Amino acid sequence: MKSNTLIVSEVFYSIQGEGQTIGIPSVFLRLGGCNLLCSGEHWICDTISVWQRGKAKDFVTVLGGAMFNIDRLKNGAHLVITGGEPLLHQSAIVEYLNWFRQMYKFLPIIEVETNGTIIPSDDLLNLVDYWNVSPKLSTSGAGSYEKRVNDVALMKILRYGKDKIFKFVISCKEDVGEMFEDYDLIPHESIMLMPAGDTQELLNFTRPMVVEMCKEFGVQYSERLHIVIWNKKTGV
Repeated sequence: MKSNTLIVSEVFYSIQGEGQTIGIPSVFLRLGGCNLLCSGEHWICDTISVWQRGKAKDFVTVLGGAMFNIDRLKNGAHLVITGGEPLLHQSAIVEYLNWFRQMYKFLPIIEVETNGTIIPSDDLLNLVDYWNVSPKLSTSGAGSYEKRVNDVALMKILRYGKDKIFKFVISCKEDVGEMFEDYDLIPHESIMLMPAGDTQELLNFTRPMVVEMCKEFGVQYSERLHIVIWNKKTGV
């Protein structure tokens, strides 16, 4: 039975700060809840205080009931569905996007940010243009290997996702070795490394090391523009 609701934590307009579409104006739709709780020695989830307070919203009010968000999407801004872990709500996301297309007579460019532990449905794969996958390493504090690594989910995104990138948060040199061991199914060209740090100070400390790792292993680098520009402030 369709519910016509989504569990929404926040909606805001900004630029994409990470990954393959960095810098693109985007409407962020952050959904509530996560199946992992990242709280490692070197870094902690920088949105936990936001995604923990999600509330059910009718589809018509999901984007705040403001037409300017619709106009931004119509003019080329991406709709970034993030969390927490948005795939906890993937059936509702599919319903919402189908409703959106019927309601507004278009569908924006869709990005999904996921930790890669939940198998995406075929219906969702058909609707998403960009997959920003952030698999977790042990230093994330996300739990055991079995909890944070789902090869079936990752392989489905690799095979059937449209544009996809697998972005790893790196806090120390040992993380890169673990990444190649735990996630050996991910092609080299699909990997991005991103420095750990939920503050500008921490980011400035880890960035030079991660850049050198990217140079050594020939993989892409991702900045964290939202922290570079706004530090710990959320909703920007």
